[in-house]
Amino acid sequence: MKRAKGTFWMRFSILLMAVVFGIIIYWSTGFLLDDIRVIKMPDRNAFFEQHIDKSLEENLENLEMRLQELDHKHNLISQQREFIKDSSGSLKITVDSLFKLNNRNQQLISEAQFGQVLATLDKVIAIQGEFKETADRYLETTNERFALKKKINALKKRIEVQKRDVQRRLSDKLHQHRIRTTIVKIAFLLPLVLGCTVLLVKKRKSIYRLIYFSAAISVYIKTALVIHDNFPSRYFKYILTVGMLALIGWGFSWLIRRLVKPKIDTLLKQYRQAYERFLCPVCEYPIRIGPRKYLYWTRRTVHKTPLSANQGNQDIDEPYTCPACGTSLFEKCDSCGKICHSLLPSCLHCGNKKTITGEEY
Repeated sequence: MKRAKGTFWMRFSILLMAVVFGIIIYWSTGFLLDDIRVIKMPDRNAFFEQHIDKSLEENLENLEMRLQELDHKHNLISQQREFIKDSSGSLKITVDSLFKLNNRNQQLISEAQFGQVLATLDKVIAIQGEFKETADRYLETTNERFALKKKINALKKRIEVQKRDVQRRLSDKLHQHRIRTTIVKIAFLLPLVLGCTVLLVKKRKSIYRLIYFSAAISVYIKTALVIHDNFPSRYFKYILTVGMLALIGWGFSWLIRRLVKPKIDTLLKQYRQAYERFLCPVCEYPIRIGPRKYLYWTRRTVHKTPLSANQGNQDIDEPYTCPACGTSLFEKCDSCGKICHSLLPSCLHCGNKKTITGEEY
């Protein structure tokens, strides 16, 4: 059976287009599966807004703002206390020094200036009173800050517990959504797998078989990835094992069928290669006729066995049957009457065609 092969670049272009076609099928299937995945998918932000108590977050925000105000007030009081402490310390040192000089009857200052010193001493006493007042306010803000932080921590723990509960419910809902979308994906992919398989088997001899093959491979790969992504690993390994066993079993049975009852193209190729090596196509016994009648060779050494130039005519002038298996290897042509190959479809002299059924195998 003659088949047009075309040029190398034509065959390469067809193969390249088949690969590109398969990639496009893979992408298109992936786009559809992605659209299926996001159908009615729960929105995390909306789910949290719906199930989280907003009043708790508002209270937390108000408490944190109040804490910021207390921190600012606390810092101002601390700065004020430091300023009062430094000012009173300096005035106290100055007054103590002047009193010591006055007690020693050292008239370094006048009575009027000494009166001003006494007024300054009154200011120091007033400042000390202010320092005591700031200490009370400092202690009050410190206690208030501590109580406020305690409330904030308790409120944060309460919100965290609520968020964990909402996250658990969201995870359960996402898991249910994933199960539903997985069922939809498998229901979408299984008809494609079956359709591609049937089309690939029935149209395996078609001139468009590369298109069917590339589409089937793309669908098979996408289906395997979907199963791997959506099924737990402990289940996926069993699915993969069963699939591989089914594939290997099918391939094994296919090879056995081809061995027991091969196709005519395979038989013709086997016959042709055997005739080229002067071996029986059925049992590989050497065809000992003509100049090779008394020689020995094998499939590997047939072309290395030298032939003498004076061994006579190499043409076969009579029918020949394999003495090992009884298969007719050379016979007379029905058209021209000359000797031709029994297991090849055409006569080498006149080109007369005959039907090879494979029954000789």
